Amino acid sequence: MVPMPKSAAAMVATVLVAGVVGTVAASGSVQAEDGCRRVHGHMQTTFTTTNCTSPIGLCASGTITGGGILDSDATFLAFDAAPSAGMPTVEPAANVSYSGQLTIDTKKGTLIVHDLGVIDGVHANFTELERPTSGTGRFTNATNVFFISGAMVNDQTGFDGEIYGELCNVGRDDW
Repeated sequence: MVPMPKSAAAMVATVLVAGVVGTVAASGSVQAEDGCRRVHGHMQTTFTTTNCTSPIGLCASGTITGGGILDSDATFLAFDAAPSAGMPTVEPAANVSYSGQLTIDTKKGTLIVHDLGVIDGVHANFTELERPTSGTGRFTNATNVFFISGAMVNDQTGFDGEIYGELCNVGRDDW
C-alpha cells in the first residue's frame, strides 16, 4: 500500500464526510416525496452448510421479526470474504469483511439485497449495509438502503441484530 500524504488524507476525509452529509440530507427529502418509509426489526440467523451454494462455503438462514413488511424467513449467501477486513496492516485477521446476497422472502413478495458487511471477530460484533437489487410483489421497485448490526451469538455460529434504515418505492399496502 502506498502511503498517503497527510494533506491527501485530509482531502479524502473531507470528501467522504461531504458525501455522507449530502446523502443524509437527500434521504430526508426523498422520504416525503417518493414514498420512503423507515424500516426497523430484529434478525436472528445461524450459519449453515445445508443447500449452501456459496463459492466460499458460507451461508446463513434465519428470521426477521418486529419488522412489519420485512417479517419473514431470510437466507444469506456469501460471495467473497477478506481476513483483516482487507486491511492486513491495520486490522487483526479475526476481523473479516464480506459481500453476498440476502434474500428476504415475505408473504407479499421477495426482496433481494446486496449485503456488504464487516465482522469484528475480536469483539464478536458485526455491521452490514443492505442495498436492494431486485424484488417481486411489493418489493418489485424497492430502492434505498438499510442496515443490520449486532452481535455474533451461539459461539459465533450466528448473528443477532437490529435492522434499521429506509426502503423506498415499495407497495403501499399494509405499511
